[in-house]
Amino acid sequence: MSHIRSASYDVSAPWKTQIRERVMKNLDVMLKDARTAYHRKLSENVPASTEVRYRLQNEYNQDVQNLRYIAEEEVRAEIEREERERRWCADSRALWDVDVPEQLGQAFVEEQLAILNAIKNQPRLEKVVVQEYNGSLFEQGSSSRPIEAHPSRPSAVHSRSGSLSQTLQVAKVETTAEKEARLRLEKHEKQQEEFRKRAEEIQQRKRLQREWNNRLDQLETTSSSSSSSSMTSTTSSAPTSATPSPSSSITSEQDCKSERETAPAMSEEDVINLVIFHDQQWTWISSLPHLQWSDFPWPYLSFSAPKRKEDLTVEAVSEYVVAPLNICHDRAIVKDRLKDLIRKWHPDRFEVKYLALIADSQEREMVREGAGVVARILNDLLGKWNDQ
Repeated sequence: MSHIRSASYDVSAPWKTQIRERVMKNLDVMLKDARTAYHRKLSENVPASTEVRYRLQNEYNQDVQNLRYIAEEEVRAEIEREERERRWCADSRALWDVDVPEQLGQAFVEEQLAILNAIKNQPRLEKVVVQEYNGSLFEQGSSSRPIEAHPSRPSAVHSRSGSLSQTLQVAKVETTAEKEARLRLEKHEKQQEEFRKRAEEIQQRKRLQREWNNRLDQLETTSSSSSSSSMTSTTSSAPTSATPSPSSSITSEQDCKSERETAPAMSEEDVINLVIFHDQQWTWISSLPHLQWSDFPWPYLSFSAPKRKEDLTVEAVSEYVVAPLNICHDRAIVKDRLKDLIRKWHPDRFEVKYLALIADSQEREMVREGAGVVARILNDLLGKWNDQ
């Protein structure tokens, strides 16, 4: 074995050079995938602290070292296997090349002919038993009782070749990059399922809280109806100059409507879960073949997407930006969060990366306009924070 290992590094033979070049070519592809994954992790953790960057760099260096070690082991194993096969072929060729005496060869031929004649002259039943005696045609555990041969059952040669082809197909080894990609996909799917369940629970809790608030509003309306009826006579006897203008009445109606439609404030835990959920959504939509309005993590304090682009107001986006920042709205942290969101929603990047995946033209235009509104609001907010 030590001789084989030392010979595995001797690349003087052309076939050894070919094996090493093939393995190193696969190694280059896996190293590129590892570096792409490393840069993606860095972009997902922007802004990242020094400790996070140091940890990601160590993980990347460890992955590179492991890939190179695996490649060297694969080269060594391939060369050892090829050398064993070449020695076996050489030994087999040497056996066949041995000079056999003419008398011994003639005796061997006569012996084979005698065996064939004996088989031919056997009774038919014994011949059938000999032909049908196959491991695949007998039940496991039985002594000599063959099972009925199915008309579509392949012969021994066909079944053997089929099993060989199946073995060759199954023998495809999963590379390290494919294994890491599969594990990342499984982990991502588990996280998405967990976030969906958490979002459903939060929405259910918010719905119950909203129903409770509606009941309280109904009770307050009922209690105030009696007092309003008593004030009707006083209002009718007041001068006409006290009557509110139409514009003020419309404004009050809009304020009341907005107050009725406003959802209860989210708790700190819900806000943190929402931010994590939206970060996962950015990764999730990058792997989808088709997208729609509800797939995007709009800057809106809700686990469900806004129904229309008009819901993406300055107040809503500003509240979304500062909600997870409980450090007294520190100026530097708010600006970093705004810059991160601007990078994600910038039209030059957003339209090229996502709009082509939206099949419906109307929904594509709606997403384009909504992303433009978000980008303008974020830029305005960043300008205001810079002026402070």
